Amino acid sequence: MGDNARKWIAFAVKAGVSAGLIWLVLRGVDLGAALSRMAGLTLPAAIMAVALLMLHCFVAGWRWRMIMRLFGPALSLRASIRLFFEGYFFNNALPSTIGGDGVRIYRAHRLGLPLAASVNGVLLDRVTGLTGLFILVAAGQPLLYARVEDAATRLAFAAILLAGAAGIAALILARRIPERLLPARLRDPVHKLSEATHAAYLHPAVSLPVLGLSVVVHGLIVMSVYVIAVGLGLDVGLFESLVLVPAVILLSTVPVSIGGWGLREGLMVVALGLAGVPADAALSVSILFGLAQIAAGLPGGALWLTGGGRGPQ
Repeated sequence: MGDNARKWIAFAVKAGVSAGLIWLVLRGVDLGAALSRMAGLTLPAAIMAVALLMLHCFVAGWRWRMIMRLFGPALSLRASIRLFFEGYFFNNALPSTIGGDGVRIYRAHRLGLPLAASVNGVLLDRVTGLTGLFILVAAGQPLLYARVEDAATRLAFAAILLAGAAGIAALILARRIPERLLPARLRDPVHKLSEATHAAYLHPAVSLPVLGLSVVVHGLIVMSVYVIAVGLGLDVGLFESLVLVPAVILLSTVPVSIGGWGLREGLMVVALGLAGVPADAALSVSILFGLAQIAAGLPGGALWLTGGGRGPQ
């Protein structure tokens, strides 16, 4: 089976998952009520939500450049931000078989970075980005325990945090794997990725700015969701913003659907339901947030087209 066939099969599977999840969500939600709520979003809220997501791309591009420097020469800040915007466009605005991370790797390599460094830089950027969400979820645990008594829900949040900590620890310790246990072609990339992960998490001069920016990046995303909710007239507070929304964003990054569609909507309905938000209102927030991500990614599409395959000038 050729690479193109595998890509289209993967795309078809994700499209099917998205369609199935959306169908499941819509079965229990009044779609007409959700659409009516969406129409009530104020223009200032819509503009602010998109602006926050665009600002998040600037900050995330800055963080990515810091991480790339752990693997050797890095792109300029301007190029890093541009490539992040391009990747964001592919992640959100196109139902493509090429993810935004793949676009960043391709573009960074075309601009002269070694392929291994480009791959590892994007992988570690993704991991540190998710860590920002883990930090937000962890910080909100006191609010969770104060508002939710259900043991299963508490355990679910604890499991999310433990899984994240275990994954990071595994990356840090990977450099200790005996060489005989790794294929020869993976030894150097795994060692370099593990050493860089160690620096990104355990060297304060690196970890403080990188992880600090990761929190800022996802704080901006959470604020975008909050602005949409408020713009719809919903009574959303600290519990929803600091505990539930970060968990939804974190879990919706699991690559089982196209752009998180369907998965994010189902998670948002369930999560905000814990705070008493009606299902149609939660669905409205999720759909509008997805549309805001598409709008915020459009500049990346323009940058990709004007780059003409040559990369930033």
